[in-house]
Amino acid sequence: MNKTALIAAAFASFAAAAETKPTIEAEHTVEYTSKVKSVNQKKRVVTLVGKDGTEVTFTADERVKNLKQLKAGDDVTVKLVESLKARVLEPGEQAKGAALSSLDTAPLGAKPAAHATENLHVVARVDAIDVPNMVVTLRGPDGSTSPVKARSKANLEKLNVGDNIDIRVTRSMAVEVKSAPPAK
Repeated sequence: MNKTALIAAAFASFAAAAETKPTIEAEHTVEYTSKVKSVNQKKRVVTLVGKDGTEVTFTADERVKNLKQLKAGDDVTVKLVESLKARVLEPGEQAKGAALSSLDTAPLGAKPAAHATENLHVVARVDAIDVPNMVVTLRGPDGSTSPVKARSKANLEKLNVGDNIDIRVTRSMAVEVKSAPPAK
């Protein structure tokens, strides 16, 4: 075997044996549509009814613009999306990023609509690992601890007490109102 092939084989076997730290990416989406049962414009009270007949009544905040365009029979769709990304930082690595939020609303005169996004970012330290019970205890920057149930024993075994985990959560909510179809 020539030297180049021997070096390549040694490097490949070392790389395959190197332990990689776990990363997690997950996303969950929920979408729900309900009908406007009633709107009291003066009191800003709205009652929605779901497909299963469940009713919810709430008072719309003064910041909700375009409430006057909301009518009984309109469909209100809310879509919630939450994503999580977490990875173990290399020793000495500093996480980059910040918490951000945004809110976009429909222009005046349109049906009420909004899209809000919140990005949360935290670096937590692994304080304890309970392999038999598949639980990792994380310590946040404020000193509080939280037990977290692990999903994978193989990933759990790759963690060490003292590891720093970069955790990023994005939550978004979109609200859309569609006019009721014209009566026949």
